[in-house]
This record gives sequence, structure tokens and C-alpha cells, in this order.
Amino acid sequence: MFSPAIRKPLHLHRRDKGGATPSPPPAPVHSPSPGGAALSDRPATGTPAPWTSSSLLARISTSKQIDRAGDSDQIQPVRVAEFPQVVRNAQDNLIQKNFSGKTMLAGGIDKETSLAWMICGNELFIWSYLASVAKDCRVLELPSSLMGTKDARPLCGNQWMLCIIRCCSSDPSTGNNGDMLHGRSSIGVILCNRRTQAIAYWPDIYDSSKSPALSLFGYSGASASDGTSGCHTFNSLIATSIPGRIQECIVIASEPTGTLWLFQCSPVEIHRREVHQDTSEDNGTDHSQKNNGGRSLAWLPCNVSSEADEQKFFLLTGHGIQCWSISLLHDINVKKIGSQEIVGSDGELGIKKDIAGQKNIWLLDMQIDEHGKEFNILSATFCKDRVSGSNYTQYSLLTMLYKSNQKFSSQENVAKCERFLEKKAPSQVIIPKARVEDEEFLFSMRLKTGGKPSGSVIILSGDGTATVAIYWRGSTRLYQFDLPWDAGKVLDASIIPSADDRDEGAWVVLTEKAGVWAVPEKAVLVGGVEPPERSLSRKGSCNEAIAEEKRRSQAFSASVVPRRVSSEAWTAGERQRPSLTGIAQQVVVDEEAEMLLNRLFHDFILSGAAHEALQKLRASGAFEKEGEMNVFVRISKSIVNTLSKHWTTTREAEFLASTIVSSLAEKQQKHEKFLQFLVLSKCHEELSSKQRAAMLSVMEHGEKLCGVIQLRELQNVLSQQRSSTHLSPQSKTQTTGALWNLIQLVGEKARRNTVLLMDRDNAEVFYSRVSDIEDLFYCLSHQLQYIITGEEHPSVQMQRALELSNACVTLGQAALHYREEHKDWYPSPEGLITWNSQPVVRSGIWTLASSVMELLREPGAAGMSMKSNLCSQLEGLTDMLLEGYIGLLTAKFERGEDHGVLAQEYCERRDKLLGALYDLAKQIVEAKYQESREGDDNLDLKESIFREVTSPILATAKRHEGYQTLWQICYDISDTVLLRNLMDLAGDLVSMFLNS
Repeated sequence: MFSPAIRKPLHLHRRDKGGATPSPPPAPVHSPSPGGAALSDRPATGTPAPWTSSSLLARISTSKQIDRAGDSDQIQPVRVAEFPQVVRNAQDNLIQKNFSGKTMLAGGIDKETSLAWMICGNELFIWSYLASVAKDCRVLELPSSLMGTKDARPLCGNQWMLCIIRCCSSDPSTGNNGDMLHGRSSIGVILCNRRTQAIAYWPDIYDSSKSPALSLFGYSGASASDGTSGCHTFNSLIATSIPGRIQECIVIASEPTGTLWLFQCSPVEIHRREVHQDTSEDNGTDHSQKNNGGRSLAWLPCNVSSEADEQKFFLLTGHGIQCWSISLLHDINVKKIGSQEIVGSDGELGIKKDIAGQKNIWLLDMQIDEHGKEFNILSATFCKDRVSGSNYTQYSLLTMLYKSNQKFSSQENVAKCERFLEKKAPSQVIIPKARVEDEEFLFSMRLKTGGKPSGSVIILSGDGTATVAIYWRGSTRLYQFDLPWDAGKVLDASIIPSADDRDEGAWVVLTEKAGVWAVPEKAVLVGGVEPPERSLSRKGSCNEAIAEEKRRSQAFSASVVPRRVSSEAWTAGERQRPSLTGIAQQVVVDEEAEMLLNRLFHDFILSGAAHEALQKLRASGAFEKEGEMNVFVRISKSIVNTLSKHWTTTREAEFLASTIVSSLAEKQQKHEKFLQFLVLSKCHEELSSKQRAAMLSVMEHGEKLCGVIQLRELQNVLSQQRSSTHLSPQSKTQTTGALWNLIQLVGEKARRNTVLLMDRDNAEVFYSRVSDIEDLFYCLSHQLQYIITGEEHPSVQMQRALELSNACVTLGQAALHYREEHKDWYPSPEGLITWNSQPVVRSGIWTLASSVMELLREPGAAGMSMKSNLCSQLEGLTDMLLEGYIGLLTAKFERGEDHGVLAQEYCERRDKLLGALYDLAKQIVEAKYQESREGDDNLDLKESIFREVTSPILATAKRHEGYQTLWQICYDISDTVLLRNLMDLAGDLVSMFLNS
């Protein structure tokens, strides 16, 4: 559809057409010499495809990222995952059989389950692409009756359509986390042969004992050689599970003629029936055209539907959109409830036709966002230039808003007149002037939405290309996915599900030969190009609105000028240098200051001297920015976040463990050197006096690094303890326990939100992204239910809660110890908010502490020894949480900000925690007293045990003014002297507060 002037000519991508090719670029050092024997898998241009060695592919894909791992300036595609080895083997077998003609591979990515699939020959492979090394790949044998061929030849890739269904309902954004930690949920698969309309249903792909249910129904008149020819083929397929029915689902399929089919699938059988024939609108359409009916199907998200027992879906036709409703009760009923014209004479309602120069308009594909609010429609317009007489195709994107409160009439004739969509904005022209294509190529295009950058879409073409389009800074930018070697066609695209509550994720594509790759957000914004310039200038053209928009946007043009498509510039290796003004100029200044600071620090490491460093950094503008954007903070962050060059997912666990420890030690040593450089260069004095927040961030990096080192030591201790209890020495003790599960969740969250980390292991990411240790508390707050599950025995839950509490307390105490050791390095704290006072940290600690308190309230859940250990850890969590509140309240008070709501929350949680601790302490006192006493009651012994057990609680209550708990303690031991001292202390505190 679109191909910028890059190394590969366009005709190499499109439908395997031959033709003359320009001379290839010079071969890299690892390529065979030009005079060597020809290779069967060598592409016409670029480097030879390293398919025979997955490790070589891994090295190629990451070689440019090693030295700048985590760099936000990366604008190259990032390898997410290699194919599983069984898939590689099946591809090799397919190549050895020398199947010629169209591609024999089919594949796709399911957005909700994050599962990738591929059909090689007569086998279906399904695996999770989020794992950097796919270890669990399901292989399903395709029934011969589903293939629809008499011989053993596999079908062309475009013959297949597949839907994946998560049979147990769960939140798509977090369901993958539960699967990652506690095995797989039930996953069903629907596979459809487009040509024969045969359907197979696997109710659970992880249950190999069950055979698929089949529905065989074909048209003898359909062409066996071309999967897209013939009227009676399926062109769109959607499926959903039936609530309340185990492993049952419904499937809706559409034909190009507009006929809809309903399939009711169960583990035993599949019932099919025709829902509606000829869904074309009665609006002057030529019904003789076979492709004028159904285009694509899409569900309306369930959270938008008002009726729990009904679900809506939409059918894109040749000239509009139809709304259908399906009842999910015992008698499943499907009916059309609305229809709206998109292509018509009124441009305010959609796309206006019969404009000068237009010949035909095709609606190609439709996507609905996750909230069910926006409908994105891809269209193509066949135009003729009235000046030159040449024909061209214009591609546009129309966004419509759905009226969620729309009431549909039950009468068919009224339903057609009701509008349930309204135009959000004029159609956005993606490519103003492209080559003319036939309908087969046009209808092969697919639209994907929801990826980063926000507002971008990706268009998949039948020729195997993937193009990201975005309207940014007053112009449309196009980015075509491409690798330096022959990666084959792009089979499908999706987004990496965000581990946060955000809807958008990075674009990810599935290739034929190179696995799964992600497109970083900056690659689209920086590497994107503007569409080719149009040589049209006439009134009344269909581009008039866009031209006007472009003229208006010139006043607000961005500081970075996008690159034009220029084959001469690409061939000569030149780039048009944009004029640097405003934000872009400031970015250059910041980068120069960062480079200077890096060089001065490097010289300091070698020589130990920092001559005139302060003056040079002042002149470069290094002290102009505050907070996280300060260059000193960025250098400190890069030190503690460095990814080791030696970590790979193919190493043994013992090697990885030793590498982690040595890498953390190197980071700590280098960060201490950086602090020494700041002092000797007098930059520390400058930062502490003028940019205290930046200096605090630098010191907090040291705190977090110290805490992560202690976490690593704790993990080693826990692993050694488990190894001594396992009977089998081959047991993988490294991958068990609550702390390990938490590390996996934190690492997975970072990998999903930063595509540059997708080819790294979860544990490696966790121990590398030191500055983002707050993510640990985020996962405690949002995903604790996946670590401590209600299905486990209460004693196991307590053990896992104890392990997590110990990890949090260890982290907090290590950070506090670092702060005490380096207290002279810290800036004045007035008005500054520390990392342990952030809402995400407090929320995570409170969630864990609440879980501990709930477990302790269960009678007979654990012995007194476990309760004593939990009480000790709960005391540590209470100290961490309340100190965080105090720090934030103090900073807000010093800033003069309102803190009434925060103070109330602090008091409520303080009283709950102290009350729970005191109740537990009384149980421990009674148990210890019963063990220690001999014969008659000994009140002195009991009081001594009471004072010993409650001493930490008393200290915490005194420090945080927990008067309710203090009164209860004094009352239970009848200590009036202590009560009087506490009352005097409280009076002094009140006087100090009033005088302040």
C-alpha cells in the first residue's frame, strides 16, 4: 500500500511478483561472499536470513541496544520473541517440501490473551509471545476434513481465519498475570477454512484428550486454487463465549454477499444456521456485485451493552454499518436492529460521494475501541486527476462516535432510519495519492487501532506490509515496518497489553520468518515520513478539506520537520536537517550537557580529578532543569538502570544469579564514584542549594539500589532454604515462592510498558530497573490476588504473605540505613517528598498489610509461631507506611498545601494497624505466658511478657500519637504512671503545635 524509498523495491513486497531488482547493498561481514554458492533462503536484497540459528537472530536484534539499553531514543524495531523451536522445525519441513506459489503460512496475534498462532502444513501452533523465550507451545493437529484438499498439500495462508476465546471470564488486562503465575486458564480456539466454510472448535487447547468439534459445509462451485474467489467464502469471523455455559461459544461469520451465519459450538458438536441473506442496503446499490455486502464484523464491548443477556455486533457493508443484536439466552436469537449509511450524498453523516474526480468508494475495514465509543473505518477512493487524466487511489480514515444510549426500534423500516453513529471529525487522508489496486488487494487490507503513539493505526495489506499511520503536529506520518534482512511477510499486528490501567500499548507485529517484533513509539514519530507530495491543485477535489486543514496547521507547525520521501536522499545517505527552535533546541542543549557530564565523569574515574567541571557544566546549562529532567538525575538513573551485556535468556539460572550480584555491586560502586565526583567538582553544593529535588533524586537512586541488593540477598536465602527441603536436587527452587512471583510481575510490567526490554527476562529487568522500584508496590496494590490466592490453604497464604512482608521491610530498612549513612549528602528536606511517601508506595504497603490483618483474623489458620513472625513483619510494614504518611504530611504542611483528607486517611489507617497489632500481641502474650508459667498464676511474669511483646507497638503508638492504643495498653496493665507520662507528652505536643 505504501512503501517509502528504502532499500527494498516495492515489487519485492507485493504478491511475490518477479521483476528486475537493483544491485544489493554491500554484504555485511558475516554474509557469504558474493562469489560463493547461492543460498535458497537468501533475499534479493539485504543480508541473508539467519533462520538456521535463533541465537544469531537474537544477537543481530540486540546488538545495537546493548550499550544503550533502555534508551528512549531507540527508533528501530525491537525483537519481542523468537518462534518456538517446534514452529521453526515445522517451517523447515515446509521449505524442504518445496511448496511453490503463494505462501503456505498463516498466523495471527490475539489481543486479549496475548497468544500468537501459526499454521504450518497441517499443524496449528499456539504460544504466548510475551515470553522472550517461548517454552510452552501447543500443537494441534488439523483434521484432514478441515483442510478441504484431497492431497497432502497445505492451503494458502489467506485461507484461514482463527478466533481465540478465554472460556473463564477475567479481566483481559490482568488475566495474563494469573496465567503466568498459576498455569493456564481454559482457552478455546475456532478455526475456519474460508473457502469451504468448514469450522473446527477446540474447547480447551491445553486438554489434549479432546478432539475438536467439526462443522463441514462446502460449496462445490468454489475455486480450490484461490481462497478469495467465489461468492460463498467467509471474509470475517467473530466469536464469544456464552455466559453460564461451560466451554460453549457462538460464532458469527459473514460472506462478501452479505449473508450471515451463526454457529453454536460445544465440545461435542457445532450447529450452524443462516441468519440473514443479502444484507446489502436498499439504497440504489448494485446487488449484482458479489463484494457489495459484508466487509467485516466487530463486537461492541460488553461493558457498553445495557442488556446483560444480549450482545451487539456491527457489520460493515459496502456503503454503511449495520447494528445487530444477539440474545445469549437458551434460545439464541439474532436480529438486525439498526442500519446507517456511511457513503452517501450528505458529507456531514459520513463520506460524501459523487465529488468531482471520484469514481468509486470502498469501505475496507472497521475497528471499535475497547470502550465502545469510537468506530474507525478505513476507506479507499478511486479518483481521477482532471488535469493529467491519471487515476489514483486515496486512502482515508473516518472516525465515528457511537451513541451508547441509542434506543432502537423493533420495526424494521424504522430501524434503517435511526442514526446510532455521528461523525467525530472530517475524514483523515492517510495517503492522498497511491497506485490503483484491484478489489482483491483492497479487500485484503486490515485495520488495527489502539497502539502507541496515541491515535495511531496500523494497516495490514495483502502483500505482507504493515504501515503505521498517525496524524501528528499538523501532518500525517507513515512508518512502514521493515528489517535489514528478509523477515517474510507481516502476518498480523496487535498491541502489547499494558500492565497498568492504560488502554494503549506498543505496536507488535508477527512476521513469517523473524518472530514477533515491536515498534517503539518514538520509531513512529521520528522515523515516520510524510506521504509523497501531490501535484494536484484544483477546486472541488476530495482533498480540499485536508488542504485547508494543512494550511491552518502551518501556524502551529512543530519544531521538528518531518522527512520527505526522497529516494535520492536515502540513496546518498543524506537527511534534511530541520531548523531547531523552541523545544527541539532545548533538547539539543540538554543532550550536549548530558554528553559533557558523561565525559567529565568518565575523566574523573580515570584520573580522580575534576578541574573546572562546575564552570563547564554551568556554561552548558546543566543546572537549568529541576527534578527528573535534570542531567545529573538522568546520569544517576542511567547508572543504576544499566542492563548488563552478559545477561541472556539462554544462560543457566546459576550463571544469571552470579551475574545479577556482580552487576548490582558494580552499579553501587559506580554510583558512589558519581557522588564523589559531585562533591569534588562542587556540583553537590550547587545542587543542594538551588536544585534540592534533583539532588534528592540522585540520593534516592542510591537508596533504591541498596534496597534491591538486599532483596537479592533475601532471595538467595529463600532459595537456599527451599533447596534444603526439596527431595529432588534438580528442582528449580529459584522459580518458587511469593517473592519470585512478585519479581516476575514487576519485570513483566516493565517489559510491557517498555518495548526495548521485551527480549529480556523478567528477573533481569527487575534487578536492572532500580529507579522504578515503585513498580514493586504497584504490583502489590493491583496484583496481590495473583500471588496470594484464595484457593490455597490459609497456612500457605500466611507463609506467602510473610515472605512478601519480609521483602518490603527489608527494602525499607536498607533504604533507611543508606539514608542514615549518607545523611550529610542529602539536601535540606523542607517541602521535598521522598519516594517512600508516594501514593503508589503507600497503596502497595497498605494492600499487603490489609491482607495480613485479614489472614490473622481467621481462626485456627496458623500456629502461634507463624503469628509471631507475622506480627513482627506487620510492625515493620506499619512503620514504613506511617513514616511515609508523616513525610508527605510534613512536606504538604511546609508547602502550605491542603492536607486535611490525607491526615484523616493517615489517622484511620494508623488506628486500624495499631489495633490489629495490639490484638495479635495479646494472643502472643497469652500463649507465651501459658508456656512459661509453672503451677499457679504469676501476674508479674505475665506483665513482664506483656511489656516485652508490646514494647515495639508502644513505641510506634507514641511516635505517631496513637492515643487509643496507648490508652488501651495502659488500662490493661493498670500503669497510671505511664499513662500520666503519656498525657504530659501529649500536652507538650499540643502546645508545640499551637505555638507553631
